[in-house]
Amino acid sequence: MAEAVDPREPGTPPPDEPDLLPARPDEPSTALEPARRGGALGPPLPPSKHAPRFRMLTGALVGVAIGALAAAAVLVAGGGPKIGAAWSLWKPSAGDAKSGADQIARHVAPNYRLPSGDQLVLVTGGPLKVADLNLPVRIAVDNGGGTADAIKLVNGKTAMYVLCGLGPRCAIARGKPSTERFLLLRREALELALYSFRYLNVSNVVALLPPAPGKKPTNAMFFRKNDLQPALSRPLDSTLPSPPPTLNALPTSPEATLITKLTNRNLFSYSFQQGQDLGAFLVLARLSNG
Repeated sequence: MAEAVDPREPGTPPPDEPDLLPARPDEPSTALEPARRGGALGPPLPPSKHAPRFRMLTGALVGVAIGALAAAAVLVAGGGPKIGAAWSLWKPSAGDAKSGADQIARHVAPNYRLPSGDQLVLVTGGPLKVADLNLPVRIAVDNGGGTADAIKLVNGKTAMYVLCGLGPRCAIARGKPSTERFLLLRREALELALYSFRYLNVSNVVALLPPAPGKKPTNAMFFRKNDLQPALSRPLDSTLPSPPPTLNALPTSPEATLITKLTNRNLFSYSFQQGQDLGAFLVLARLSNG
């Protein structure tokens, strides 16, 4: 296609184009003519009485924007509000008494040691049962007095832990029984119970303790969730710091008094008894009233 052709005669200068050229200094702009002639624009308007209010609102909006940017910068820098600390650094991946209690037992047991460095006891965890028998088991607590009214059935799901030494009948094979060692066992049972109540769907925890060498296992610790509610509302380390103290250091540690207080009323002797319905009862008789 040919280029566009200018129809003017050659040598004829282009006409003025007032829309593209500025007005000359000696000729006033026609844009002001209507005002000078009293046209539609008229004289300049006075400032609006709302101007100060608009300026104030604009300043406030600018301040809010600056504050939001500053808050965003703080959050990006990691200085934002801190989320509450976790109850514990570790937790089981399962919430049932079978898998969850087993995971808790495997996590807690290796942390408790004898002075020789050997593990204090082996721990197994799971639902309440008699050995490997598939029988329904209920808990009956005997509060003493020798009457039927003193025996109360316990409701709710229960996790059971068995603390077993490597000697005959689960006795601890090394060292001698002592109040210090028994206190360390009570601490371990308490930690098992706290983990269970925090992360498992259970209302009760039973921990069967190892006997003295040559004796039959008869001692247990029994906890209800409400018994330990204050300890469950604060991080675990504030009650039972990790790792546990050594057997020799525990009696003089600050937590010895707390362990005694939290477990004195939870010491029982136990026995399994068969019910008339072919089920079984775990009968717990209180050893101390604290």
